[in-house]
Amino acid sequence: MISIKQIEGLIKKTLSKMGRKFASDDAVELVMGTGLVESRYKYIRQLGDGPARSFWQVEPATAVDNCQHYLKHRPGLMRLCSDASLVDLKYWQNYSVGTWADILEINMSAGIIHCRLKYWRVPKRMPNTTEGMANYWKEFYNTHQGAGHIEDYMDIVSKYL
Repeated sequence: MISIKQIEGLIKKTLSKMGRKFASDDAVELVMGTGLVESRYKYIRQLGDGPARSFWQVEPATAVDNCQHYLKHRPGLMRLCSDASLVDLKYWQNYSVGTWADILEINMSAGIIHCRLKYWRVPKRMPNTTEGMANYWKEFYNTHQGAGHIEDYMDIVSKYL
């Protein structure tokens, strides 16, 4: 497994480059916990034949949705995402699922950004407790159809964070 301290540092650095409002301690913890429960920081491709990529198991269609329906209307934030990930702005303006599958697989900061944007777009306040984050992750990230369980989140996050 990757060093938890190093990945935490990358998450903080990446989210800070997006802007202070994206980089709260709770946001860093939620993104850290998401990576732990989604991939244990071992896998950059969904096991089996699923589409998810990166330690945060972001589906390329989610990345495209973030770009096309959110960032497109916030060009300043799009530029910050480009700068934070070192991914050229033209790719943030690209709505190709195949392109985003590749980017998510090879660029950790892009995965961090799309994970954070997915949570940012939730119209419900982000919680500040581990239990609250576990429920938030299940409802808004893993979803009711997802294979993850709140108990899994709680167990793994309490073990590593």
